[in-house]
Amino acid sequence: MKTSIFAIGDIHGQANRLEALLGRLAGLDPTARLVFLGDYIDRGARSRQVVDRLLTLGRQRPDTVFLMGNHEAALLRYDASHSPEDLRLLRAYGFQATLDSYASEPGQTGLDFMPESHRQFFRTLRRWFRCGPYVFFHAPLPCGADPDAATAHDLESLLSNRTLDAKAWQSSGQTLVFGHVPLETPLVAAGLIGVDTGAGWGAVLTAVELPTLRFHHA
Repeated sequence: MKTSIFAIGDIHGQANRLEALLGRLAGLDPTARLVFLGDYIDRGARSRQVVDRLLTLGRQRPDTVFLMGNHEAALLRYDASHSPEDLRLLRAYGFQATLDSYASEPGQTGLDFMPESHRQFFRTLRRWFRCGPYVFFHAPLPCGADPDAATAHDLESLLSNRTLDAKAWQSSGQTLVFGHVPLETPLVAAGLIGVDTGAGWGAVLTAVELPTLRFHHA
């Protein structure tokens, strides 16, 4: 791996923490690749501002990787179905905070309450990313699973998984970098790095710097 990577955990509408963290990372290594592990929206009050900032970042740094989280997968399911049942699931995820950030209420038209650039952002999120010895996925991915081969339903199951496949990753020679499982401090174990430190619940937003394995917070 020739360049450093900063992998950023679940943001959940915390635009101020995102801005502070990006400022710190740029001061450390402005050439490092950025990998976002998903769950950009819901719970926090500024989901729209988070997406605006990520879109700007993507234009400035086209090699930035934006992965899908389970909250985005649920949003895309609603976009496809326009179903009240799927909307109820979104609300259970804290979707009202996202709607409030857009000053909108959904009808039965999917993501039409969003600007087109935001709709395209969500529809073009990547399922996973691999670089050198690292595998990046939103949640604890079972070792050997291929998210690209998963159906939409199976992908949602993978993105919602919280079970660590620790022994398999330890013996695989690779390291899974994931979010989704909120912890007080980052998880570091053989083959596993977890970086969701609960920003969506008012705690810190975390990035891990690879390959040096340093953590940065906001």
